Amino acid sequence: MVDEKSDDSVKWEYFILQVNLDNNSGNNETSSEIASQKLQGSLSPNFIKEQFPEQYNDQKKPIHPVNQLQKILNKVGDQGWEMVETTTMGKLYLFIFKKRKKSF
Repeated sequence: MVDEKSDDSVKWEYFILQVNLDNNSGNNETSSEIASQKLQGSLSPNFIKEQFPEQYNDQKKPIHPVNQLQKILNKVGDQGWEMVETTTMGKLYLFIFKKRKKSF
């Protein structure tokens, strides 16, 4: 077994996942009525629904943010990344991961 602390040949690569903590940075609502109001009525809610069905048709209940984060963290872990730290930078919450760099 190689002792990582004494082996100078061990190299790491890093991955940073950021989450915006600013609750006021955008309106997550996908209502065609709200979109129409933002456009000062230049496009009707029905027109917006017809032209952008992916965004404005009835959608499934959104996944809770904690469950979304868990899914993302599990996916990153499945790719071999190990979380080594979490920190904030302004309104961003950072998840810092590392994994051994593959030697060729």
